[in-house]
Amino acid sequence: MKAPHSFLLLTIFALLAGGCASESGVTVGSDQRGQATDMAGNGVIDNTTDGVDFTKYKTYSWASQVSNSQNGSLFLNDLLFKGMIRDAVEHEMASRGYTYQPTGGDLVMNFRSFDQPTEITSTSSLGAGYWDTSESYAFNDKQKVKLDRGSILVQMIDRKKGEAVWQGYASGLTDGDVFNKDKDKVYVAVGQIFKEYNHRADKL
Repeated sequence: MKAPHSFLLLTIFALLAGGCASESGVTVGSDQRGQATDMAGNGVIDNTTDGVDFTKYKTYSWASQVSNSQNGSLFLNDLLFKGMIRDAVEHEMASRGYTYQPTGGDLVMNFRSFDQPTEITSTSSLGAGYWDTSESYAFNDKQKVKLDRGSILVQMIDRKKGEAVWQGYASGLTDGDVFNKDKDKVYVAVGQIFKEYNHRADKL
């Protein structure tokens, strides 16, 4: 009789754990250049005639605002929070075989947080200072996306072409009315974002 009882307890625990995950309130999505166009105009970078060969990307560099250790304006003026996201993104890139180099990487990585609902419709929607004046990366109008409160947006730019090839986002990182900046939750959210990214720099 003990075995069925133990099995029942394990089943109940698994259901409770699954419920917690489903009730986290965090929504994750991504857009990749070359995906089929969304007729609603949301969450797609370009159409299927403009696919990207992701196997050619081996290295990455940070955008200027990410490298600036004194600039926290896009992270609720919290440099520790900015560092959490950067470390989490760095971990995800390394786990996929990408090598960081200070300048000249195949990909330029940029990211920021949004504490309020926002719609990304142009470069200006990303906020002043998101791109430096020396970083001329054109915004694609098929890159539009709506984000809820408590969002993290991660973007990959083909440095040579100056165009976005992928972006991922997580929304709903909130604790009441404020952004939940708990380190574990931030790392989990960034990990969920990168689960949407189906490419590697190595051959694993």
